[in-house]
Amino acid sequence: MSTARQIIALIKSQIEGEDQQFYSAALQIAAHEARQGHGKLAQEIRELIDEAKNRGSAIERKNSAVPLVQPKGELANLLSARYPETKLSDMVLSSELETKLQRILTEQKQRSRLQNYNLSPRRKILLLGHPGSGKTMTAAALAGELQLPLMTVIYSSLIGKFMGETASRLQLIFDAMSLTRGVYFFDEFDAIGAHRNSANDV
Repeated sequence: MSTARQIIALIKSQIEGEDQQFYSAALQIAAHEARQGHGKLAQEIRELIDEAKNRGSAIERKNSAVPLVQPKGELANLLSARYPETKLSDMVLSSELETKLQRILTEQKQRSRLQNYNLSPRRKILLLGHPGSGKTMTAAALAGELQLPLMTVIYSSLIGKFMGETASRLQLIFDAMSLTRGVYFFDEFDAIGAHRNSANDV
């Protein structure tokens, strides 16, 4: 049988959530069992470890971006958050558009490398197109590929009838951007991007 010290190490690493130490201790137990002539048991332990690693990496890929976040307080009326599973492969894209979107994803995924050269990934894009052309789906795909929440601005709560009200609410959203990483989607942006000479502009 495995040594008491190996079993204690196994249990301790599980309690502390140290996956690598857990796998290491389990492999030591498998090696000990193999030396004792329990080859079948040792092989079964190794297979279970491989299965646990594969399952753990799949969960990590799914959840590694950010903890589940939902806007709170006044932001709850200004932003709706969801976690899309849409990918670029789910979309029908021209090669030119796909290249541009892939470049945005690459920059975001390699942002730490860019920072080493005093560069930063692009953080803003403008999506143009008729209704149904895929602007919302593109935002969802970017969020899905980056495993980030898609934060959609709720315009019915954003636009205020008093001077400065809309601007102060927009500032709340911009402050949230610096605190919570995500894809912030201003759908139908022309609703707040009024012409400067608009008679109804406040």
